[in-house]
Amino acid sequence: MKFIFSMPFLTCPPNPEFVTQEAVIALISAAEEAGFAGVSFTEHPMPDESWRQAGGHDDIDPFVGLSFAAAVTTRLRLLTYLCVAPYRNPFLLAKSVASLDALSGGRLILGLGAGYQVSEYAALGVNFDERNALFDETLEVLPLAWSGEPYRAYSPRARRRGR
Repeated sequence: MKFIFSMPFLTCPPNPEFVTQEAVIALISAAEEAGFAGVSFTEHPMPDESWRQAGGHDDIDPFVGLSFAAAVTTRLRLLTYLCVAPYRNPFLLAKSVASLDALSGGRLILGLGAGYQVSEYAALGVNFDERNALFDETLEVLPLAWSGEPYRAYSPRARRRGR
């Protein structure tokens, strides 16, 4: 059985003791030393206050956190748990994922989801009702971007809107 250590930012606001360079290094290093298989960060870039107060949480950007984890570990797998694909341009997501995977020696596990926070979608200027189509589009674009083959640089989101 394998266990993943999820960074403990599950409070609002995050406990300041956990959001320092020293604390993150200590926590991630302890997870690796204890035999955890990986470490994960989730994605909530703009949770609304009512959700936070009802038990939601803040978090740091998963790619920043996982890049930091990659730099201070050698074995831990790095998991986005999860990356909300519709929040991100699929080409920029492909570049972030490929870069982190390469720099970590192939340790990245990309966990993707469509998200559920209507208020976060609104705060990010992304139409909540389009989230499933945007998610499907990301699943289509990622392998094309990673194929190594030339691909027509276009904006799928703009194409779908007739631009």
